[in-house]
Amino acid sequence: MEIHTKQCNPANYGGARGQTDYIVVHYTANQGDTAQNNAAYFARETVQASAHYFVDEDQIWSSVPEQSIAWHCGAKTYWHPHCRNANSLGVELCMTGPGNVLRRGSIERGAQLVRALMQQYGIPPENVLRHYDVTGKHCPAPFVEQPALWTDFKAALCAQDPEQMEDEQMKIYNYVQDMPGWAQQAATKAIQKGVLAMDETGAVSVYACNLQPLVWLERTGALD
Repeated sequence: MEIHTKQCNPANYGGARGQTDYIVVHYTANQGDTAQNNAAYFARETVQASAHYFVDEDQIWSSVPEQSIAWHCGAKTYWHPHCRNANSLGVELCMTGPGNVLRRGSIERGAQLVRALMQQYGIPPENVLRHYDVTGKHCPAPFVEQPALWTDFKAALCAQDPEQMEDEQMKIYNYVQDMPGWAQQAATKAIQKGVLAMDETGAVSVYACNLQPLVWLERTGALD
C-alpha cells in the first residue's frame, strides 16, 4: 500500500499524541476532489483543522504525522465518552457527484488504510468510529444517512486475510435470520419478490458474496 506525503501546515494541527485508541472516519464533502489536492490545500492554507490521511479511489496522502494531534473531531460537547483528537487518527474520504455519493474506490481504499492502522496500533473494530459517533456532526454524511454503508465498511475491516475473505464469500446462508443484519431486509424483500427461491421448509440458499448485490438492488427500489 503506497502512501504519499505532503506535510500539513503546522498552524493546522497540535502537539504530540500520547496514544492511539481510536480511528475516526470523515468525508471531505467536496465534489470532484482528490486526496492529493486536499493534502496540498492543508499544507498551503491556515484553516485550524486537519486530518492524518486523505483517501480517494487512486491514492492515499499523509498530511499530519501520526505521532501528532490532528484537529479533526474536536467539539464543545461530545457524544462519545472517550474519543478525542489526542487519542485518535483522522481519515478523510474524498467524494464526488451530487447527493453525497462517495466513490466506491475511495471507500475500499479507505477500508484498506484503516485495516492497516488497526493492525499497527491494535485497535479493535468497535473503536473505528464515524465523526458522527464522536460529536454528532453529520459526517461522513453517506455513512450517517445510509447506515448499511457504514455496516459494510466495518465488515470490510474484519476481512483481512484473502483466504478468510474467500471462505466468507463462499459461505451459504439458508435462513434470513442467520444473515448479517445489514442484509436481512433486502433478503426478505428478495424472497417476497421471487428473486430468491424458498423451499417447503422455508430455507433459501444464498452465497455470502451475493448478499451485497441484493442490498444494492434494494437501494435502487428494484425489490419494492
